[in-house]
Amino acid sequence: MFDKVIIRGIALQAVKNREIFANWLMNEKRIQFGRLVAINAEKVILSEKNPLLRRVIDEAEFNYADGISVVQSIRKKYPNYKIERIAGADLWETLMQRAGALNVPVFLVGSSADTLTKVEAKLAQWKVNIVGRQNGYFKAEQEQDVIEQIKASGAKFISVAMGTPKQELFIQQLQQQYPQALYMGVGGTYDVFAGKVKRAPKIWQNLGLEWLYRLLKQPTRWQRQLNLLKYAYYYLTNQL
Repeated sequence: MFDKVIIRGIALQAVKNREIFANWLMNEKRIQFGRLVAINAEKVILSEKNPLLRRVIDEAEFNYADGISVVQSIRKKYPNYKIERIAGADLWETLMQRAGALNVPVFLVGSSADTLTKVEAKLAQWKVNIVGRQNGYFKAEQEQDVIEQIKASGAKFISVAMGTPKQELFIQQLQQQYPQALYMGVGGTYDVFAGKVKRAPKIWQNLGLEWLYRLLKQPTRWQRQLNLLKYAYYYLTNQL
């Protein structure tokens, strides 16, 4: 287990980089059971407005620093920890590669049926054992049926792409009934992996400006980015 660091009251894994984290989560000896939650500045601010989301985050086993703002905050508050950003999309791909190598049964939830077909086809390159899939357009009254489908599949790694906070809330409900699995909320990762949405070029990723690239490509996101201004205020005034 890794040390914990606290940012705005949220406990995160003080893990150095993606490879170390992925190897610990899934290796030849065991799979860690629990919920992976990517923490970025937007999610920190959203959790302060949404008590349900905050409780889900507080109860999650594995919160990790996805956003560069959170990484910089950890470096500022805990200078002895050498923390790198762990992009959720990259961690998901690494875990899928490991799942293929270790024959871990995988269940995919979220996005559209067409996107899931493309994702499954592409995951075949790593020989991923996909035991089931479900698009994200099911109604609240169908939720229990989806949970039963996942339980019956025997999946041990379940990724959910439904956006925040919907995916986190669904994963929490699922885990309560089926705790013997590793869960990961992955937002728009399926669309990127399937080639439907273009991810920021590597130079933007390395500079921690993936959020800005998305904003330039999707100007309608500007209201969401206002949360970054509030987080920046916390950072500059040492309210971490």
